[in-house]
Amino acid sequence: MKIMLGLMSVLCAIAVCTVLNLTSGVFIPLVIAWFLLQVFRPVIALGRKIRLPQILNTILVLAVFFGLCFLGVKFCTTQVVAFNQAFNRYYDKLSAVSKDMMVMLRIPEDVMSRFDWVNILGSSLRNISGLAFELSSKFVLMVVFLMFMLLEAPYLDKKIDHAFSGSNAVKIKKILATVSDQISRYLGTMTLISMATGFCAWIALRIFDVELAEGWAVLTFVLNFIPTVGSIIATIPPVLMAMFQFSPSYFRPIMVLLSLWAIQLTIGNIITPKVVGDRLDLSPVLILLSLLFWGMIWGIPGAILSVPIASIIKIVCENIPSLRSIAVMMGSGRETSAKEETV
Repeated sequence: MKIMLGLMSVLCAIAVCTVLNLTSGVFIPLVIAWFLLQVFRPVIALGRKIRLPQILNTILVLAVFFGLCFLGVKFCTTQVVAFNQAFNRYYDKLSAVSKDMMVMLRIPEDVMSRFDWVNILGSSLRNISGLAFELSSKFVLMVVFLMFMLLEAPYLDKKIDHAFSGSNAVKIKKILATVSDQISRYLGTMTLISMATGFCAWIALRIFDVELAEGWAVLTFVLNFIPTVGSIIATIPPVLMAMFQFSPSYFRPIMVLLSLWAIQLTIGNIITPKVVGDRLDLSPVLILLSLLFWGMIWGIPGAILSVPIASIIKIVCENIPSLRSIAVMMGSGRETSAKEETV
């Protein structure tokens, strides 16, 4: 019987993962909208403090959101134009570096000539167009979810009170409040840490006069939300730009690499684990497994949301007596050690 239950659990887990993967076009906007709701909690609280009607409070949040989106799109547009100009300037250097790499790797020159670069470029452009359309549709769906969540938020507690008995209603509201508070704190803390990382990276790139320093700093800010892997990926583009910009000299690219590595090491491995780890109390192994799991199911959005999702699961397990052992195993062990030392 235990073997059958184990096999059924595995099959159910596989089925859930398959459904989440196949329905990612709906679930990703829904989850992102919920996390945005936590991000805009200060704006919502401000609207309630000044006694704005719910519809005006919703319009205020959406106005702030669309304003940030407009600034982001405008910045990305200018950076794409600047990148295109830089690519045209360093195209010859890129070709020279490619030839040097081919010689180093002992790849015959006629291998590259066999590729139909026109078709490859055309298919890439078509993929980019399809990706842009897909992102646009997900963005619209996410805005719709966010709008309805904002309108429904004031009535959630009343709905829980009517739907469940007294003790269960209190427990559910406690879980939701804990999840909302902890995720809001996590996102706020990670935003500040990512801003500090991006600002330090911008200063380092400006010191060594690397082009598109602002764009690489924003990329560092975004990728810093992906645990472990994001900080590594964020250092690659600016170092490559420095290589093309200052070749054949490699002094500045090496200095850029060392500077960015020092920033990521200091903030990512010392400050972030101390601040974020104390708030979430998640095992580092669990964070890595959550990153791999959600990244495999939902791609980059899943990788960014992996840590908050793991934290939500842990909070839910902590408030269900039969699942508290799972919550303990998901934790980092700091609280358990502290309790033992106190005893």
